[in-house]
Amino acid sequence: MKSKQLNFFITPEDYNEIDHFIKEKSALVLVKQYIDKRNNGIQKELPNLDEEIFQVYLTKEVFLKDIEILSADNGIKYFENWLSPILQFSLGGFYPYDKNLLQRGRFYYVTGAYNSKGDFVYKTTDFVQWSDSIIKDFKRLFLKKYSKGDGFWYSESAIQWIEEHDAVLINGGQEWQAKI
Repeated sequence: MKSKQLNFFITPEDYNEIDHFIKEKSALVLVKQYIDKRNNGIQKELPNLDEEIFQVYLTKEVFLKDIEILSADNGIKYFENWLSPILQFSLGGFYPYDKNLLQRGRFYYVTGAYNSKGDFVYKTTDFVQWSDSIIKDFKRLFLKKYSKGDGFWYSESAIQWIEEHDAVLINGGQEWQAKI
């Protein structure tokens, strides 16, 4: 398997602008939790914060026909990630169980993987270029380096929260913890 990713920190303050960005890019948001409930999980914006969904997938209308939905033994459905043209978007931010931890977000996608026949299959050039452009433009519009940030990328609101809470980077760079 080959993949690409971008790790970053954002806060819920950024979500409205990110929603606008997603709409400008004509991206569709796929929500695993909604596969059986709402239009096969396809929507045009991020889920509301109160829905407590912190990972979605992005794609374009033209790629929908190539997305596979699988079902686990317990009947739970999910988007097949290795071969389907989807860009994973983990929002990070603050999870409901601890508002003193700023969680890392990321974009992640597989560029190629082995199919069920054992053949290595690359995703289409169109999908890879589209995903790369989403990541590049997101980084340019929302993120910057932070001197205390250990190589990750940050939104302005994330830097502000870290500074205001005298937070420290923990768990190998997965979270910032506010000093209490």
